[in-house]
Amino acid sequence: MKVVCTADTHGKHEYLDVPDGDIFIFAGDLSEAGNVKSLVDFNSFLGVLPHKYKIFIDGNHDFAPEKIRKCITNGTYLTHNLLEIGNLKIWGTSWSYWMSNQIELKKNNHDLMIFWQKIPERVDILITHFPPYKIGDLTNSGKNLGNRNLSYALKNIKPKYHVFGHVHEAYGIYKEKIDDFDITCINCSAISGFGIELKPSIVFTV
Repeated sequence: MKVVCTADTHGKHEYLDVPDGDIFIFAGDLSEAGNVKSLVDFNSFLGVLPHKYKIFIDGNHDFAPEKIRKCITNGTYLTHNLLEIGNLKIWGTSWSYWMSNQIELKKNNHDLMIFWQKIPERVDILITHFPPYKIGDLTNSGKNLGNRNLSYALKNIKPKYHVFGHVHEAYGIYKEKIDDFDITCINCSAISGFGIELKPSIVFTV
């Protein structure tokens, strides 16, 4: 199966060149402020894509999941749950779900690994909006913005592919080896700064 992935268009998906494929994955920040118009526009964008499966998660700019569910009907919205396509297992995590659990867990002084342990042992494609720590998360100012707990979780989950965005300037493909298991980490952030020039969607085969 040919998988096409992108993220972080911030409402500018009309300028995105999307290659044909079997599965289209959007890893969050489809809008700039989660307003209804941008969600409806994104739904129209998904509606004309030729891909049989269209999967997306929200990002930190998208905000309200209830609005997303109501406005976007032309794709499968993953909010910390599993989608199976044949033998292919895809897990997508909602930004808002993660943030609410992070706050709750911090209040109870628990480790965020409790959250990541809910993911099944075998996942072929893991989709998050944010990157793991020190993998595709380096900013132009030299800061690593990835999530440490997610880095630890990757050692247990061992997905074949990890698709994410969020850190615009870290776009690219990163190969990681954990316990002799190869993981392809993909930062597919489309936007360059906040202009209309978008980076190409990243394509891989599963």
